[in-house]
Amino acid sequence: MFFRRGDRMEYVRPGSTFQRVHADDMIETAKVESVGTDAYGIPHVKFKVSFRRPNRHSFDEGSRMLALRTFADRYRERVHA
Repeated sequence: MFFRRGDRMEYVRPGSTFQRVHADDMIETAKVESVGTDAYGIPHVKFKVSFRRPNRHSFDEGSRMLALRTFADRYRERVHA
C-alpha cells in the first residue's frame, strides 16, 4: 500500500520495518505484519512494536493496528535491511 510523504511515495508492506526515536533516546520499532482496508475502505496497518532503551534493555509490546495515515505520521524513518 502506498502513501505520500512529502514529495515521494512510500510503500508499506508486510515485513517493512520503521522506527522513531523518543526524547529520552528510546527507539520504538514497528515491523509491519499486514496491510489492508476495513469495511469503509480505510487502509490500516497491523504491526508488532518493540522498544529499546539506551541501556540496552528492550521489550516487545505485541501487535497493534493503526490507520495507514496515522502509522505514516508516527513512524517516519524506514529501517533498511
